[in-house]
Formats: sequence, structure tokens, C-alpha cells
Amino acid sequence: MANTVSIDGLRPELWQKELFKDVMDNLYFSKFMGEGSENIIQVMTDLKKSKGDVITVPLTTKLSGDGITGDSELEGKEEAISAYAEQVAIDQWRTAVRLTGKLDEQKNVYDMRQDAKNKLSIALQEFIERQIFMKLGGVNNITGVTDPDTTVVSKLATWSNTPNTVTAAESTAGYGNRYLCADYTNGADSLAATDLLTPELISRARVKAQTSSPRMRPVRIDGKNYWVMFIHPWQAFDLKNNATYAQAQREAQARGADNPIFTGALGVWDGVIIHEHEYVPHLLAATTTNLSFTSASAGTQYTNAVHAFRAILCGAQAGIFAQTADSMQMVEETFDYKNKVGYATGLIGGIQKTSFACGTSAAETDYGVITLDTSATVLV
Repeated sequence: MANTVSIDGLRPELWQKELFKDVMDNLYFSKFMGEGSENIIQVMTDLKKSKGDVITVPLTTKLSGDGITGDSELEGKEEAISAYAEQVAIDQWRTAVRLTGKLDEQKNVYDMRQDAKNKLSIALQEFIERQIFMKLGGVNNITGVTDPDTTVVSKLATWSNTPNTVTAAESTAGYGNRYLCADYTNGADSLAATDLLTPELISRARVKAQTSSPRMRPVRIDGKNYWVMFIHPWQAFDLKNNATYAQAQREAQARGADNPIFTGALGVWDGVIIHEHEYVPHLLAATTTNLSFTSASAGTQYTNAVHAFRAILCGAQAGIFAQTADSMQMVEETFDYKNKVGYATGLIGGIQKTSFACGTSAAETDYGVITLDTSATVLV
């Protein structure tokens, strides 16, 4: 009787498929992703079918004309759709684990090889999530953006693509076409520890998304328009302790229970579905460093010593995740006469916030994002 054995050459391919499924199934943004332009993060798969290093993403704006009435002649009065494009470049990111050897594996009661694969899968998920938040937040400061514990998390902020940023003029004013600061009267350099996230600021960001030109496209759910805002847990703490917001949530009716975009939401305020995540961009400003999300010494942002958080309000097609045929890899290698084994994972793809040049100005305009800077109650 002949025994059927697996073919070594097929195992990496199987692991790669398992990795892709595991990462995509467990990715925080999975419920906000899809191949259609109605999703917050549009997944582009063009480079799965052909070679290349750039994907061009078409962007179009809503019609703004009045149309005609009655039997008036329509021919010759057609409205042109304003079309723009965003180019998303691809790059590679990798990380690896090498085990000590067979003796060390024998000594441990857990499966070290499976544990290594699991940890690599988590690392890849976290890399993608961090990239999406930094891109949507317009972060290109590779030294100053940190977790609240001061761990620098922005070293790879410009991986694959550099996102469009809030301009110095906007941060100085405290507001812009796609930007709002909690101190929208005096500007970001006056942001104080008491400038917390409030329902009023969320509503102001929503109104800006609805009325600024070009208008952003909302996410359509069950015939209604919604926006999605991502906030940091410290901002969430302040919001949950805001009496107006707390009262509204107590009186709210269940909405959209069948749509995954509501799953895990903190709540809904004024048509904005609020989600919290610890990767929402943060920096600890100090009077001596003049930090900003844009660079370590740009403009006049955050001259007060405060924790600054960048909440992100998104509409449809806010960001792009470009995938390739080898988007997610898992490789096994042996060393030292097969005594040691190592595993590597990586991503070949690109992540970018959608933006385009609008009007006569060469400045880029975010297509589907409003950023909102606030401080927060310090939690210890």
C-alpha cells in the first residue's frame, strides 16, 4: 500500500493562502473594505492580474447642476462629470522570526512553529492597520507620532506613498476645507488640554464633509447617508463622559443591526458612526519641540504641551489598498543543516489616502477625509 504524502513545494503556497485569509478576516478595517468605490477603503486588485508598480484610481465628484424642468430642451445642456485620478505606488515590507533549534523546541510545551506563524500574521495585520490610519490622518512625521506611552510608531509613515497633509495655513487658522481643530478660533498652536472631543465638533466635521467643495460622498446604508469617524480611546473616554452624548445614546434606537459597519461602533451621533481604535494618530506636543503630524518642526502646530489626537471622519473611497498577486507572503527556511527553522512574512502592495488637485491651485484636496484635531483627558 502506498502512502500519500504532501509535496513540500506546495506547503508555502498553502500557508500563503491561509495567511491572506487570516489577515483579511481579522483585519480591523475588513468591514470597511471592498472592491467597489462605495467602500471607505477601496481594494484595488489590478496588479494581481498584470505587472506594474502603480495603480491609477479614477475619482469623480457628484453632479452639481440644476437640471431642467418641463419640456425645456436638454440636448446641449448636459453636465460634465468632474474626473480626477489618484496614483497609488506599491512597495514591499517584510519581517521574520528564526527559532533557536530543535532542542529548544523539544523543551517547550507549546508549538513554537505555529506560534511563530500566528505572531507573524498579527504583525502583518497591525502593519496594515497602522498604515491605513497614518495615511488617512495625513501623517508624514516619521519621528514624532507616538502612542501615549511615547513609543514612536511613525517610522514607516511614508511607506509606499506619502499622504496629502494638513497645510500650515490650515493648522494656523484652525480650520480648512478638509480640516478642523478643536480650537478653530485661534488655531492648532493654541490647542489646550481642555479642548476635548465633543458632539458639537463631530457635527461641525460632518457639516464640513457635506458642504465643502468638492463635496464628499457619504456611505450609503439602508437608504440613509452616514459618515464614519475613527477616534482614539482617550477621545472616546471624553465623549462617553460628555452629558449630551451620553443622553443621546441612552435614547437612541437600534440602527443598521444587519450591516457590519455598525458592529463594534461606540455609537451614532448626527449621522456619524463612531468607532474607536488605539492606532488613531497621536503626538505629545511640548513647548520646546513644536511638533506636528506633518513634520518634527513644521509650522506653528501644538506649541502647548498637550496630547494631540487626530480623529478621522471618512466618507466613501477615503483610501486605497492596492494588492498584488504576491500581496501577502509566508516563507519557511531551514538553517544549520535543518536544525533551525525560520518564517518570514511580508506585503507587496500600496496604501494611500485619496486626494486630487482641485481648481486652479496645485494643492491637493482630500477626496473622502476630514481630520479633526483635539486634546484629551490624560488617562494613567
